[in-house]
Amino acid sequence: MVTTTRVLSSTIAKFQWQQLLPFPYLSLCLLISANVGAANITSINSLANISQIIQDEKGFIWLAGQQGLVRFDSEQSITFSTSNPSWPLPFNWLHDVAVDKEQLLLATETSGLWIFNPKTGQASKVPVNIPRKSHYHAISFQGDYFINAPDKLYRYSTKTNITELIASDLNITDLAHTNNHLYVTSQSGLYRLENNKLIKLLDESVLAFAQFPASIIAITDKSFTRYHDNGEQFTTYRNNSIFAATNEFNSNNFFTINTKGEISKFSGETLAPLPHNFGQASVVRANDFMHDNSGVLWVVSSQGIERLMESNIKNTPKIFDIDINANEIAVLSGEIIIGSYGAGLQNFTSNVIPAEINKAFSQKGLRVSDVRTISGKLYIGTFDGLWCYDPKLKVLQKLNFPNNNKLIISLKQVDNKLYIGTNYNGAYLYNLSSKKIVSHISPKQGLSSPEIIDILPLSNGDTWLATSSAIDIINNYTNNISAINLPGNSKIISLLEIDNKIFASTFGDGIYAFSKQGEILMHFGQGIRFSSMLPVGDEVWVAARPGLYRFNPNNYQLSMIENTEQFSFVGSTIVHNNTVYSSHYGGVLSLDLTPRASFNPKVYISKTTISGKPYLLNKTMRVASKYDVITLDLASLDYRSGAQKQFRYRINDSHWNKISGNQLTLTGLAPDQYHIEIMATNSLGQWSDFNAFTEINVDFPWYWTTEMRLLYGIFLFGMMLLFTWLLYLRSKSISYVHERLKNDITHCDKVNLQLKRNLSLVENLINQGEIEQSKPLISQCIKELNDTQSSSEPQTLNGKSLLVAIPFFANYLKHKYQVTLTYQLNITDEELSYELQSDLYRIIFEAITSVLLKGGGTNFKVILQVFKDKVWLNIYDDSQGFINFTNKVKFDISMYYIRQIATKHNGSINTFDEQDNGSQLVLSLPLS
Repeated sequence: MVTTTRVLSSTIAKFQWQQLLPFPYLSLCLLISANVGAANITSINSLANISQIIQDEKGFIWLAGQQGLVRFDSEQSITFSTSNPSWPLPFNWLHDVAVDKEQLLLATETSGLWIFNPKTGQASKVPVNIPRKSHYHAISFQGDYFINAPDKLYRYSTKTNITELIASDLNITDLAHTNNHLYVTSQSGLYRLENNKLIKLLDESVLAFAQFPASIIAITDKSFTRYHDNGEQFTTYRNNSIFAATNEFNSNNFFTINTKGEISKFSGETLAPLPHNFGQASVVRANDFMHDNSGVLWVVSSQGIERLMESNIKNTPKIFDIDINANEIAVLSGEIIIGSYGAGLQNFTSNVIPAEINKAFSQKGLRVSDVRTISGKLYIGTFDGLWCYDPKLKVLQKLNFPNNNKLIISLKQVDNKLYIGTNYNGAYLYNLSSKKIVSHISPKQGLSSPEIIDILPLSNGDTWLATSSAIDIINNYTNNISAINLPGNSKIISLLEIDNKIFASTFGDGIYAFSKQGEILMHFGQGIRFSSMLPVGDEVWVAARPGLYRFNPNNYQLSMIENTEQFSFVGSTIVHNNTVYSSHYGGVLSLDLTPRASFNPKVYISKTTISGKPYLLNKTMRVASKYDVITLDLASLDYRSGAQKQFRYRINDSHWNKISGNQLTLTGLAPDQYHIEIMATNSLGQWSDFNAFTEINVDFPWYWTTEMRLLYGIFLFGMMLLFTWLLYLRSKSISYVHERLKNDITHCDKVNLQLKRNLSLVENLINQGEIEQSKPLISQCIKELNDTQSSSEPQTLNGKSLLVAIPFFANYLKHKYQVTLTYQLNITDEELSYELQSDLYRIIFEAITSVLLKGGGTNFKVILQVFKDKVWLNIYDDSQGFINFTNKVKFDISMYYIRQIATKHNGSINTFDEQDNGSQLVLSLPLS
């Protein structure tokens, strides 16, 4: 939490105005607040009527004022007020906002004291017993709330809900506290609460104060006084016009701002002045003043909100009387020298170059395109060829070689060689010792363009040329030229070898990374107009329009250097005395390379919208279907100005996806559980170490919920059990049939063997003439055949009709088995086909003989009739013989034949118990 210092003088003035406010003025203020509160402000700089600014523990900025309560996340703001239906509050006008653990304490103009939950956006009223509803200040201290309801100080106990009056007739201007003490300022001085009474510490008006965990610093117009919780008091005297003060985030130092907008920094221990690089604010009277965790100073006034950033950058304006103020720079004799685009050579700070030296230039020579310091001399590429300045002799002269009167674009030194890129005739190689041109790369040799913007000689014998059309690679041994044609249309401006790679910056198509064989390894920074590149430590700095950038040659991470976005860089960039100097249209920017701690802002989902319903911050989401639309508003809580922040996300640890802007919209998600991870950069384009996370659960359709899937599983398991049981029954029935058939075959085999044996004996006896002895064996064979043959049984119709066969079968049963068969045949021969009659007779025969052979039944009855296009066959017996005919496992051949016939005609079989201990077999067969 950042503890801010309130502005006392402005509060006094505000209080005085409130005593005089007419009703129309109050109505106008409320009307303005309503209009402001209804909007979702993306920039808060223009907000006026702000009375208080704080930063909560998460890093969000909160502003209290006449328009309501505003939360700012560095990307956009949300206003909580009566006029915002999405985020309503029962009041608009706030005087004060303070952090109370994870909540905010709100002091309102018309509604008393409220507690606000920044996670939900909901507010609840604190039941303080204070007659006046207008509360100007509220603070949480040691579990109690202290409220300034002019002109009285109250204490509200959060444990007992009792409100206690501490002091009255006291024109309070602000409240503050350390870990152990509560302090009150008024127009008459500074007070400390001891034993529930206010003890006066300072008997003069306090302009502002800074508060720390163990001390408070009171600022008057003549002194700084530090009061420590251990009782120590220390005062330094100085004349002050200070209007506001605030502590430096996470330190014991503090800042002040005076009525002229001047920022000062002091030690909270010694009260001594400290250096800083915040510059100066606008000349305003600050309502509030705060230093946040990203290092930004916030100045809140009636003119709006101003943000100041400490910078290690110094801009030195250098504007010459020329058409285009594009300048090149170099170091000569330990000083910076400027090569202007029309005014010749110019000094940066000290007078290294005499003013009259430019008289030696021709008119075109005053337009400098490149400058290089070589062996203490300055080589100048101009629109009138190549020149050299000797600082010892203070002589400027043009180099003497053929055609040295045209535009020179670039210079590059390697050892004792100077590579010269021209605008019209390729490149030259100049020997610095012999002062002669030793080689010329002519457009006639196959250059892609005669305009050579930059030259890069490599140690492998190749020379890379950046032309206006492509990159040409020249083999210095064979003089063969190969071109790399890039996909964009922008000119290649600068070439650099580092980390065994070649980098090429372009004027609009970003930066390309190549292998030394010319293969493109990476393309990044698209859309930025880059110019010269410079290696600085392990990084590469590259000038652009606008801004100065740097990138890592290993991972190609590109970031803007803070506070450079306001400049357009067009010239060269150099390093001198641990400082980077880069020229721009308005002068030269110098950046101190002293290492500074990088800032990793916290990354949040600042707002979640599910199918149009908004929620603050992040929440585990559960949506009904894939058609729900989820929108996540993202924030990287870095309030410094700089490059536009970048965001990316991944789902369930998959690959990272880039987000356009700061809003992620998800829809069409299949039913499942999703884990979303989000990364963001800070204001300098560096990826933060903090990530944001959320969970999305998309419900399955009703027919695929967990309960339904469990039901489907049980059903499937039951079907599998049933299928297994049916397979088991089938295997048992097949085994039973096989066993019966095996027994029948075994019996038949025994009969056959017996007959064969007896006939063999008969044959032997006849051959021996023993005819009488063979007669018993023959009689035995005949008897055996009569007992086993079934041909005498009326199994089939034998060409007869069903009406004839059934009476014959009844007579057969009476004589052979002494059983009675009665029948009722309500059919005619024409109604049934012969095949169907034959099958019906076989069913009757097999059913009755099966019961008889098992020893059951003495009276049977058969009823056969046609009804509703079906033949109905009912067979009754006076025993329980038909009860087990539907058994799937234990059945005999007769049962098998009956089932086969029923299946053949698509019929059905049923059995029933009769009341007289009998049973019935019912068979229905369709006629068609």
